[in-house]
Amino acid sequence: MIDLLKLETTNTTQIDYLFNHELLDWHSDIDKVNIFDKEVINTKKIKQYKGIYFCFYSNKLDILFKPHYYFNDNLHNANDFKIIDCVAVIYEVKNALNLDLEVFKVINIEYGLNILSPIDIRNLITYIIYHSKNEFKTDTGLSYSKKSYSVTKYGTANQYKIIKAYAKGLQFPKYSDINTFRFEVKSKKSRFINKLGVYNLTDLLNVNVYFALVNSLIVEFEDTLILDCETDFNTLNKKEQTKISKFNNPMEWYKINNGSNRNSFSKNKTAYYKLINKVPINLKNQLRQIIYDKLEILKKGAISLPKDNIKKGADSQLYNRGICTHNDIIIEIKNQWFCKVTGFNISMQKENSILLSHNGLKYYYNTDKRIFEQIKRRYLTKIWFESNFETQIKEIAHNIRNENSNKTRKQKRIYQPQQINILNQLGI
Repeated sequence: MIDLLKLETTNTTQIDYLFNHELLDWHSDIDKVNIFDKEVINTKKIKQYKGIYFCFYSNKLDILFKPHYYFNDNLHNANDFKIIDCVAVIYEVKNALNLDLEVFKVINIEYGLNILSPIDIRNLITYIIYHSKNEFKTDTGLSYSKKSYSVTKYGTANQYKIIKAYAKGLQFPKYSDINTFRFEVKSKKSRFINKLGVYNLTDLLNVNVYFALVNSLIVEFEDTLILDCETDFNTLNKKEQTKISKFNNPMEWYKINNGSNRNSFSKNKTAYYKLINKVPINLKNQLRQIIYDKLEILKKGAISLPKDNIKKGADSQLYNRGICTHNDIIIEIKNQWFCKVTGFNISMQKENSILLSHNGLKYYYNTDKRIFEQIKRRYLTKIWFESNFETQIKEIAHNIRNENSNKTRKQKRIYQPQQINILNQLGI
């Protein structure tokens, strides 16, 4: 799931220890003139360990770490990278270098997933045009690659949140299907990163944090406008087909987005999807199902086994790598179950539970305040923020149940019983 981490520490003990670490190889020294004081030269010494770059400054250490690439011996990130794989990679690096994970603050994160596009990948990238009201712009670094971000008052990209969509299969045709699609979220701002429950590298050993990343990917995908120039809308009447054709023109959205009515974009977006959902097997619905199914795969794990017990064809690639052999890496995900809405572990509740309830919320309040605050921010309406604890618990649980009911109704509306769901027919 995680593509890139940028870590920072000012802890002199760890900096001195790593600077002299025997496993770190010299990479380069860079001297730069300070842009604010031309008489000052800033020096950066760079060392590396298996593709992880350690940038030593006079007063801090930055680490550039690509867990997914590391998992594939720095060849590519075109395959599936499960939660348990990412946790194991971090443990492996921690143990190899004897890192104190808590002193390394996460200041940059990229996470996403790869799926197989149901249409030609070049067409799919072309059809993706907006995230929220932010237009996707061509990313010159890759073929068929786009980024969406808000713009600061200085006209630069806001680093709070950047959405990336690109043709992973064209980037790595040797390691993936040509139509592999990558959907990714990137942030360089603590305000966004902390909302995910991520503060330092230790947090990324917590399986529940990854479920926040999963939920984030779902939210950002749902907010993405994808033109549907592939679905056959001939079953609709001429007026509806004409309206869809008009909406499928990118210039129409440009005019809507730049009009005087601030609510026009969201209203037209709702109207557009209401129209195309009259044909349930449309492009966005197909992508949604494929993404949801892939996220479920990424959430799956396996009980770690001693290396001697590794069997051919084991469920997780961790077995073959033989890196999940330490007692502190045992993650018994198979013995856990998770809330259908929040994605958090609810194995502390009754066995027939499917949603996070009062008991689970109180458990997180008492054992992991970060997770509780994250759930509270998302599922507690602001009018209840000053209410007593019991009322907050009641309202959060109520809103979680409501969201589950809304999802169920939406699925029934999209895939009505009398209609054939082609996704199921194809085994997707």
